[in-house]
Amino acid sequence: MNTKTKIAALFIGLCLPLGALAQNLCDGEPGAAALSVDFGSGTNFGAALPPGVTNYEYTTNPRGGTYLVTNTPALNGGAWHQGMDHTPGDTDGYMLLFDATDEPGEFYNRLLEGLCPGTRYEFRVWVANVAVPAACDFESIEPDLRFELRHPATGELLGSTETGPIPTSDELSWLPYGLTFVLPDGLSSVRLLLINNAPGGCGNDLAIDDISLRICNPAREQSFTLCSGDSIAINGKWYSESGVYVDTLPGAPACNDSLLITRLDVISARRLQIDTTLCEGETFQFGGQSYRQGGLFVDTLRSRGGCDSVIAELDLSFAAFFASLYVEEDTIEMGSATQFQASASGEGTIRWIWSPADGLSCTDCPMPVARPVRTTTYSVTVTDERTGCFADFLSTITVLPCERFYVPNAFSPNRDGRNDAFTVLPGDCVQAVQRLEIYDRWGGQLYDGLDEQAVWNGNCGGKPCPVGLYVYRAELVLLDGSVVEVVGEIQLLR
Repeated sequence: MNTKTKIAALFIGLCLPLGALAQNLCDGEPGAAALSVDFGSGTNFGAALPPGVTNYEYTTNPRGGTYLVTNTPALNGGAWHQGMDHTPGDTDGYMLLFDATDEPGEFYNRLLEGLCPGTRYEFRVWVANVAVPAACDFESIEPDLRFELRHPATGELLGSTETGPIPTSDELSWLPYGLTFVLPDGLSSVRLLLINNAPGGCGNDLAIDDISLRICNPAREQSFTLCSGDSIAINGKWYSESGVYVDTLPGAPACNDSLLITRLDVISARRLQIDTTLCEGETFQFGGQSYRQGGLFVDTLRSRGGCDSVIAELDLSFAAFFASLYVEEDTIEMGSATQFQASASGEGTIRWIWSPADGLSCTDCPMPVARPVRTTTYSVTVTDERTGCFADFLSTITVLPCERFYVPNAFSPNRDGRNDAFTVLPGDCVQAVQRLEIYDRWGGQLYDGLDEQAVWNGNCGGKPCPVGLYVYRAELVLLDGSVVEVVGEIQLLR
């Protein structure tokens, strides 16, 4: 048979309603057409079908039970549409037109050979009701077709579908129909039948065009991840870049082609430069290692699949920073002072912060004088403001009890301007003498002076006291706010 006849016969066996063709009928993307026909083109009329394919008569003057190959359906006065074949861009394209008999029944029977056993096919065809709505006094019989697929030897029905009534329209309208089927194993041919289901009477006139049979290409998907520089062979082709690749994998000649969709992710290594400056004593974590010395280090970070995803270079250096602290005396008597000797060098301005401020001559200098009144631990933070490097120091100044005051053991209130009065002479650790009491040797109080008045001039009741030994008691306020009591004897001389 010729190609045109073969495709026409295939149409007869495998149609589905229009809604089934909203998308591909195959599970995957159909492959290239195994058979295709648009009936050609030319001036009217085209060649007849091979003998035995149909029991209709070929004619150029249509009537019931005839068919023709034509480039226009306008061949029955005003009863049939003006219009063109379905093939896009076709000039004088042919269509296959049938004027059905009055009796329903088979009118197309053809054996299709050279098919692939076990292969899934998608069949499509375009059908038009050529009658205008007013034909047959608006009572035109609508074409109604049945397509059957039968075993060529036993006649067993392998599959069938029906179009249902195909309505008239205001202009020639081409409607798609189709079906998918799997040819049984062991079979390389199938018999296709076209059957007229419509009753006899006026109408039942139709045209077909653009018949195609394509092997279904069920798509398989696979994914790979490659490292940069690697490649993979797929269907004899080498791929080394990320992307989605579609390959057709043929089976036996013209049979069982399939689509292989490959998603390829290629991980490219990128370089990362890290420049870091550390302070003395710090460590840097890099690539699972701890670094405590300066230098240039390279590490490769691996991603999923073991690829070199990041090549990192670490340029590690340490800031030039040094600080020290020394104190002249770390143990002093209350009222005494000591000085801190701190030094530092760095790459920027050095900042000093001392704490606590109690007893310090300054809190932002390197060498403050410390005069604490009690044992105190001082801290100092030394910072290089450019690099942020810092050092902390602690130093404790121990303060001993106050012993720096003097009590005379005799005085001579004779108004000669020398040693004429008695009082306690405070040292550096005493804030004030807040009280001075004088007693005779029998315990009688002779004098009680407070604060600035705590000075005895040697009088008793407004008169000079006799020469002799007297007892004193003094209260001293120390620098830390505590009060101590001092008791002793004083010799009064004239």
